[in-house]
Amino acid sequence: LFPFSVMGWPEQTDDLKAFYPTSLLETGLDILFFWVARMVMMGLQLTDTLPFHTVYLHAMVRDKEGRKMSKSLGNVIDPLEVISGCTLEHLLSKLDGGNLPPKEVARAKKDQAEDFPEGIPECGSDALRFGLLAYTVQGRDVNLDMKRVVGYRLFCNKLWNATKFALQFVSDFQPTANILDELMSSGKMALRDKFMISRLMACCDTVNTCFQNYKFGDAQAASYTYWMNDLCDVYLELIKPVIKDTSEENKDSRWAAQATLWIALEAGLRILHPMMPFVTEELWQRLPGRGTLGESETESIMLAQFPLCNEAYSNPGSEQSMETTMNVIKACRSLRQQYNIANKFSTHFFVKVASGQPEDSIKSQIDDIKTLGRASVVDVNIDEDSIPKSVGIVVVDETTTVLMDIKGLVDYAAEIKKLQKQLTKNANPMGQLEKKIAAPGYEENVSDDIKAKNLENLNGLKKKAADIEEAIANFKALEELEKN
Repeated sequence: LFPFSVMGWPEQTDDLKAFYPTSLLETGLDILFFWVARMVMMGLQLTDTLPFHTVYLHAMVRDKEGRKMSKSLGNVIDPLEVISGCTLEHLLSKLDGGNLPPKEVARAKKDQAEDFPEGIPECGSDALRFGLLAYTVQGRDVNLDMKRVVGYRLFCNKLWNATKFALQFVSDFQPTANILDELMSSGKMALRDKFMISRLMACCDTVNTCFQNYKFGDAQAASYTYWMNDLCDVYLELIKPVIKDTSEENKDSRWAAQATLWIALEAGLRILHPMMPFVTEELWQRLPGRGTLGESETESIMLAQFPLCNEAYSNPGSEQSMETTMNVIKACRSLRQQYNIANKFSTHFFVKVASGQPEDSIKSQIDDIKTLGRASVVDVNIDEDSIPKSVGIVVVDETTTVLMDIKGLVDYAAEIKKLQKQLTKNANPMGQLEKKIAAPGYEENVSDDIKAKNLENLNGLKKKAADIEEAIANFKALEELEKN
């Protein structure tokens, strides 16, 4: 009777007319028949109307081993303890205050000590909500692991720190009520700016679609990827030199970068808000321009319109170009790591790439490659004769190869010594395994599973040894080239 009795039924009150029937009931599968079905039957019988048209069945929260949370098992996790944190002593004292038999208390205490040796860390309600949403992709059961919730607390910290850092870039920027339309029609956008807006539109489209279809886990994943990968790892890093350059020649590029960043932050916070209400409200209020955006501006992010995708602002071409560029940047970073190049040294890269879109993308983003790849010079498709012999090489794909000039940057003797030490260290387990496999009776007495595992381990050790020997030979050859 609850859906209509609280509205004043059987009287035809204004509340009953306004709020009944409802639209959605959110509940668990375990009470579907003896609770939800009765609500439907009573609604039809007494009001001739369905009390709701949609039932959303949430997952059952279990412990990390898949056991149902039960007082008898002592594995119940209080959400308030996750939000505020608590010590192991507090958890154990709750067991002492219950009505479990002594044997059950002892077993529950042992499990609690194993699961939470240092208690439950303070995670906050935003991290708990975000973590539970991530678990909804599992299906009917949620095996709650507190380490994963702690991971989303770290995401909250990342969100806070990244936004606070980004606010430095827009401290002298004044947004307008129609800033997105002004930006897209300005003609001042670089490819990185078009990429960021396109990724924002893609995120808006995905999250809205997921919310409409109750795929909350997918919505959580899309918003997480947008913030961590597109905004923090790529765009924020790319615009650092653009924002720092306050010259008159860079004025338009700087404005476009600031406008894009402000839009990406503001809309990104609105996307996250239903999933992380508290931290997003706090950060949204700190954005520049707050209180100056006219009558359409709301006092709270709770009242702001949820972001919608504008297909006209999607730009698959810029996303494809950025993907090509990021592959080259990853190759540049890989080469620097492979040859242990210190961050204080910038390096000279050569890119061989197929003509057409890939070449155009690389050439249009030379500055971005320099920024993220720590490059002094990036040459694209120059004559073979102009490329030095002492280079490191990474093959990105069948159409793209990245080379790095390492002359004067590598201590070959030290690198060879390091690799020879690794080779010696690898030889001992490889020799022991070969000896074990060659021992009399091995084939007859050892099971097929163990033989297969030993063979796999041996092949892995042999491949590692071959790779190290190849690297040593490569360093020796490069050392000879540099001497000549």
